[in-house]
Amino acid sequence: MIKFFRKIRYNLMEQNKTGSPAETSVKAGKYLKYAIGEIVLVVFGILIALQINNWNQGRNRTELGTLLLKQLKVEMLQIYSDIYTDFNFLKLGSRSHFNILEYIEQDVIYNDSMSFDFFFIIGDEYIYPNEAVYSRIKEQGLDIIKNDSIRNLIQTIYEDIFPRISKNNSFNPDIAETFGDYYLDHFKLNTDYSIRFHHVFDNDTLSDRIYRDEIEFPYERVLNGKKRNQTKGFVPLDFEALKKDNKFRMLLERTKDYRTYKGIRYGMAINRIQKVITLIDIELKSEQ
Repeated sequence: MIKFFRKIRYNLMEQNKTGSPAETSVKAGKYLKYAIGEIVLVVFGILIALQINNWNQGRNRTELGTLLLKQLKVEMLQIYSDIYTDFNFLKLGSRSHFNILEYIEQDVIYNDSMSFDFFFIIGDEYIYPNEAVYSRIKEQGLDIIKNDSIRNLIQTIYEDIFPRISKNNSFNPDIAETFGDYYLDHFKLNTDYSIRFHHVFDNDTLSDRIYRDEIEFPYERVLNGKKRNQTKGFVPLDFEALKKDNKFRMLLERTKDYRTYKGIRYGMAINRIQKVITLIDIELKSEQ
């Protein structure tokens, strides 16, 4: 552009040498109009280039948002698998909890199958969510997810619900740790392999996945290349004394609150994930 104006100046100077003032004025006007036209074209070209660049960036961001949405679905379905299993074990713990209260209140005689109830009441569950995709979404800006409902739900799930059911972030003490010292003093391990326990959890379906699980004791494991039977369960050293032990009743009461709170949070996680996966499926289908 500078060279262009220099050329105009040079031509004007040459015209001043050879032409009349009137001719020089006319030619200068023509050159000025030409210069203005050139400036307009340059500015217009820059604006078009910027618009194309913005359009390309917008298209790329939209495509990235769709890709992240697909990856987020996979990530959340994997987390849901853990939540499904954990929630079933929490419900099993609640069932055993009320079984034991019934044994105490009705003053029943001990039987071997109770060892599994004493095992399940001290079980606690936590998730260890993989948040790689959600972290990338936050790096790009949450608005990369265009659907407001999806964006708000995933933010609630990852930043409000997950921390409350994750290890070291839970609002309640660990149930196993709460019972820990008491169990060391008042229980022994169940070593009777003739006592059997089998429980099938209800199946669950979400999007294109089916979740199913079951547990059975005793079970067989391969350790150091050899098959070995293993079982679970805790046997009270003195069941009659245990039924009258106020400390044990206090521990039952305390951990009931812990498990109830956690069960509510797991239920919320299940509900929210089901909703957001359904919305993601609808959103991805509409983009096809």
